[in-house]
Amino acid sequence: MLKTPDWELMIVWYFFLGGIAGGAYFTAAIADNFGTVRDRAVARTGYLLSLPLVGMCGMLLIADLGVPRRFLNMLAAFKFWDPMSIGAWMVGVFGLFTFVSSVLSFTSSEKMAALRRKIGLVGLLFGFFLASYTGVLISNSAMPFWSDARLMGALFLASGASTGMAAVSLLMFVTGATAGEGWGKVKKADRFSMIFELLVLAAFLFMLGSAAKPITTGHFAPLFWGGLVAMGLVIPLVLDLVGHRVRALAPIAAVLVLVGGFILRYVVLMSIQA
Repeated sequence: MLKTPDWELMIVWYFFLGGIAGGAYFTAAIADNFGTVRDRAVARTGYLLSLPLVGMCGMLLIADLGVPRRFLNMLAAFKFWDPMSIGAWMVGVFGLFTFVSSVLSFTSSEKMAALRRKIGLVGLLFGFFLASYTGVLISNSAMPFWSDARLMGALFLASGASTGMAAVSLLMFVTGATAGEGWGKVKKADRFSMIFELLVLAAFLFMLGSAAKPITTGHFAPLFWGGLVAMGLVIPLVLDLVGHRVRALAPIAAVLVLVGGFILRYVVLMSIQA
């Protein structure tokens, strides 16, 4: 009989914050490289948001390991067969990219800005990895439900993109940086990311079939259907599509997307431990 991993809420937070960090950095790098001068606020917000989130992921990993030295030992020698080693390295490497990009986001030099854009394009690959590898990791385990969930990595990546964009738009709203067209572009991109996440989620459930019962029926069903699907995806999508001209609805939609992203990881990780 397989022993279920004794994962607590701290790992859920690690998965959740890592997804937001990857999505926020992706948003920043795309705005930086393919946007206009008016999109610089988006780029700076995304870079600056991803930095503390990666730092929090590192602290959560250290707390889970129990001894800080173990985290440093994992950075000293990369072990591709050890999921914790991969996680530690990705947090460390991606953290370096977020730090450099955040510092360079304040530069007024075009030469340094060009360097920042190049760094962003490379860094977003590590952001993608951090957002999705956790889903790939658990789908390659021997646990029932997890082992059948081959689209878990894609689902976590799609969720990371939508939560990252939602977090960037929310932070811009709170700091009053919504005057430019950059904020509107982020909101529009987030709508498409939510639609994409819904499509990936539908394919995820279809491919799982009856193996999806741990999250679609029983104890976790209300949280999955009501918390993730309805409150975390459908309602914010409707709010954005119908009330996109009403700015007061924007932060509500963003918060709901973030809540949905957390519920996704909570349900996936905790369902087999119930």
